[in-house]
Amino acid sequence: MKLNNPFSDAVSCLDRDVLDHTRQLDRIIGSFRIMIALFIVFVELNLGHTSPRAMVGYTLLFLYSTLWLLMQARYPSPKIGKWGYFHFVVDLLVMGTFTFLKSTLTTSYHDGLYIILVLIYLVRFGKQVAISFAVIVSAIIIYVCLCRHFEHNISLFILLGTMLAVIYFVGNIMDLEKSLREKLRYLSTHDQLTGVYNFRYFQEQLIHELERAHRYQRSLSLVIFDIDDFKKYNDSFGHDAGNLVLQAVGKLIEQHIRKTDIIARYGGEEFVLIMPETDKIGAVTVTERIRQAISSHDFPHRQITVSAGITEYPAEAQDAQELFKKADNLLYQAKSSGKNCSCY
Repeated sequence: MKLNNPFSDAVSCLDRDVLDHTRQLDRIIGSFRIMIALFIVFVELNLGHTSPRAMVGYTLLFLYSTLWLLMQARYPSPKIGKWGYFHFVVDLLVMGTFTFLKSTLTTSYHDGLYIILVLIYLVRFGKQVAISFAVIVSAIIIYVCLCRHFEHNISLFILLGTMLAVIYFVGNIMDLEKSLREKLRYLSTHDQLTGVYNFRYFQEQLIHELERAHRYQRSLSLVIFDIDDFKKYNDSFGHDAGNLVLQAVGKLIEQHIRKTDIIARYGGEEFVLIMPETDKIGAVTVTERIRQAISSHDFPHRQITVSAGITEYPAEAQDAQELFKKADNLLYQAKSSGKNCSCY
């Protein structure tokens, strides 16, 4: 039997936040679509459209309106995805049919449905999808109205202009809000000086990765790095020089790890590294490569070295606290053994 790689679909804390936000948004949209369907049925019934064919249409419309809540919200994704494309196509078919069956576009709520759908796709999938929807809708309306019913109607141009105005105004506001949200998310998870993750994010990820390692019976290694004699360097050359060293060390570590590894700054001159699906042998190899890269790097003023403590889950620790304590003790041994070395 072929085993799935549990880390191939890894979901970080930030990704989970995005999925949770997307799921909540889909639930709101799904509920709103059901309300719209009920509103349409109510209006049409009050207009006297109660034929058997109409009743079948109302039933199908209501059943279709529940699919967003049942499927799109169940499998949330920031991208449009297969269910998003399904709704995109069916919405166009439904609205095109609706427009074709109407002898005019003067029905008060009919134009509003186009605006609502444009807003849904704009809020959920962004400007590109909303613009695509609006362009196709425009083509449908122009074809039906000009070729089937009448040649000129001012409401047509009002509707198309309104859709474009909605996309421009709301879309730009959403872009600004998204940019601000991404900046806030970055600041909440990254160390401002070095650009690597902060310790709070590291703690969340360590627990998450340990749970995954336990679930799939995989190894996980933890490494703690400490810059040797960093206080003396700061005292001798100033904090600005020390900050440059911290930035350089962070970048050097990032250059020698995988995308699935997680590097964070811990305290003043310490860095912590989570290496999912990596045993101690692999972790030692990577750690030594990092240590040698830092030792041979051309830092201002003098050579910089690091010491490291390496430990492995589940061979040497059973939880996050024990794993971290073990790595910290090994780091202390490395510092006591002359520095510029790794203990494991």
